[in-house]
Amino acid sequence: MNKKNTSKTPYRERFRHCNLEYTNERLWEQSYLKARCKELHLEEEYMKYKIRLMISSLTVFVPMLIILIIALQVIIWSFTEYSKYIYINAIFDLGSLILVTGLLSINFFEGFINRHRWVLTFTSTLSAYVVVLGDIAFNTYYYYKSDWPLNTLYDVFVLCMIYMFLPIPSSKAAALLAISVSLTYVIYFIHFMAFNEHNVAKYVHGLDIVSIDFFHYLGFNMMGIFFRIMNDTMVRSSFLDRYQFITEEIWLRQARRQESLLLDSILPPQIAKPIQKSIKEKIMRPDNDFYHLGTSRKAENFMSIQIHNDVSILYADLVNYTQLTTTLTVEKLVKVLHDLYARFDLAAVSFKVQRIKFLGDCYYCVAGLGEADPDHATMAVSLGISMIANIKEVSVNRSLNIGMRIGVHSGTLLAGVIGEAKLQYDIWGTDVNIASRLEATGSPGYVHVSGRTLSSLNAEEYRIYPGTEAAQKDPVLQKHPMSTYLLAVIPSRDSDNIINVVEGVPNLDLQTVGSNRKSQILKPDSLSDEMREEFRKMPVGGLKFQFPWSRRERNVKIEKVERDLGLYCVAFKDKSVEWNYLHQPDYIFKYSVALGWGIGCCLIYIQSVNNSDLFYTGVFIDIMAFFVLTFLLFICWYKKVCWWHSGQNELRSYGKLSCAIFHLFEKIQHSFVLRLTVYMMIIVCYYLVLSLILMSCEKDQYELDIIESKLYNYDMDPFTCFHPWAYTNMMVPDPGNELHLRPHTLRPQDLHRLH
Repeated sequence: MNKKNTSKTPYRERFRHCNLEYTNERLWEQSYLKARCKELHLEEEYMKYKIRLMISSLTVFVPMLIILIIALQVIIWSFTEYSKYIYINAIFDLGSLILVTGLLSINFFEGFINRHRWVLTFTSTLSAYVVVLGDIAFNTYYYYKSDWPLNTLYDVFVLCMIYMFLPIPSSKAAALLAISVSLTYVIYFIHFMAFNEHNVAKYVHGLDIVSIDFFHYLGFNMMGIFFRIMNDTMVRSSFLDRYQFITEEIWLRQARRQESLLLDSILPPQIAKPIQKSIKEKIMRPDNDFYHLGTSRKAENFMSIQIHNDVSILYADLVNYTQLTTTLTVEKLVKVLHDLYARFDLAAVSFKVQRIKFLGDCYYCVAGLGEADPDHATMAVSLGISMIANIKEVSVNRSLNIGMRIGVHSGTLLAGVIGEAKLQYDIWGTDVNIASRLEATGSPGYVHVSGRTLSSLNAEEYRIYPGTEAAQKDPVLQKHPMSTYLLAVIPSRDSDNIINVVEGVPNLDLQTVGSNRKSQILKPDSLSDEMREEFRKMPVGGLKFQFPWSRRERNVKIEKVERDLGLYCVAFKDKSVEWNYLHQPDYIFKYSVALGWGIGCCLIYIQSVNNSDLFYTGVFIDIMAFFVLTFLLFICWYKKVCWWHSGQNELRSYGKLSCAIFHLFEKIQHSFVLRLTVYMMIIVCYYLVLSLILMSCEKDQYELDIIESKLYNYDMDPFTCFHPWAYTNMMVPDPGNELHLRPHTLRPQDLHRLH
């Protein structure tokens, strides 16, 4: 309903006019979930996950089937007086068990099943009919050999097996298989009624007894179809929620990688990590504490400064930069600088050199700063030669008269971050000043190095010239007497790796710069691979069979969930969480009520056929039960019918009565107590109808019939009170329906709201 219609609105105005709000219910519609999976191209991954779920169900069903057959045989052999007549029963049951387990075991080969998915439906169909035909064959054998009319034993079990455990991917295929099994049993029963002259029920009830079985199977098939549809809805919803969670988690990891890459492009990793931690602490700091910047905090006044003893510093400066600023427009100047610095950054990454910063036309960096590198001098000089080659290419391509002076010196420096409001990473030290002066006194087109740097190089790879006169007269360099040299690459040698001319990059992005880093941003293909891997790790339940000596793979998330849930009824151990869980709204409540109405109609029909003598009492209770069930159905489905009738138009305005019905249904949806009340009303209607079948039984007459049958040695009429199998058929759907009437449902994405 419209959010304006709140409880604060006066009662007379509350339901005067309203709009139909169907957004939350629509998220649970199976058509919407299927369309969403197709839209996101998740149908194939969903089918793989569903196959894993069905295989996990088989791990529960196969042991359960074995235990059931063994327990049944133990009971038969323990309580049957003439054991010589039941050997054939053991043969049929054990034969069916072997065939069914053999057929279903094929489905445990997940790789084979994913390639040949038709095997799932094929083996399931064969398994179901093995049990059905074995059941019918057993009864037929005793009918023709000993003239014993026996009722079928596994009809309800087969229907439960088809809908709940057999790995049939399609709900329609499961429904068709179950309906065909039901029709097989009905046809068998009709055949038994027609050709068995000793069947008293045929003369007492006629073909009405067949219709009882028909409605009995109809009720069970309704429950099975409901289970399949609701199960598919819950699984699809959970799968989409998982997809959303994984997508957001991958986006978060992507953002962290980009953050790390951005920070690594500015700071070395050993500096970046403490900075990231400091930023995180500042973000987590209370707002009212953020303004007290004047207070002294030892934890915040630290300076992340580190000493690096064996590095090479490179300073580079553009020649004729002043001329560029006067001859080029600002836009063209920025493009030229971007082209140059992009090339320099790419070359720096290639030679494992950490760029510190660039100031206008000055660019400086350090080799061996991030990780210790014995070839730091070679890397710095190679970068310098590459920068000279790149600036020559840019100069030719753009018709500019520019050059590059480069100075390289090896030694020790201090590197770190300073500042509070705005962090700044920089380097300091005497050797840093020397490298700066080597650049200032150098010659364009050459790398000006100190003697210390030259001693760390392979001199055969370069042309070496004496240093400049300006270097010999420089006061800073004179304080530290040294020899300087100008280096150029030898053209005759294979110097491709040294020059490393980088193609122009007009639009530089972080991914390109960091292509050689360990912390790359994932490509789209790797993203989908990561998504598939996360889907493969989704838990499916079932029994885990494992050898004692094999090592168990731990899943911390699953273990945490298991610790939070109790052993019985899968309830939360935390009572407050369980309370919040129970009071979550149930947006598929109307489907449970529709199932309750269908089962109730089947029970009313079965009762009316068996109790035709209770005309007035039976009709009154049946009509009352039918009215209550229909009223509940109307309340719960009126909103959806209006949604259909309006063509899914939420802007349509509804009158007072419709708004009152909408409001009542939403109250039921959001209230655990009201939902439980509705379920109790449905169950009371069931037991009122069931009680009618016992009202026709007169105790005195029944006892007299038993005494006379013993005295005069004749078979007593088994239908004196009621048809026992008809009562059984009425009782069996009732607890099954109660199991499917869930007081609450919850999507996995809402679990975090419970805490």
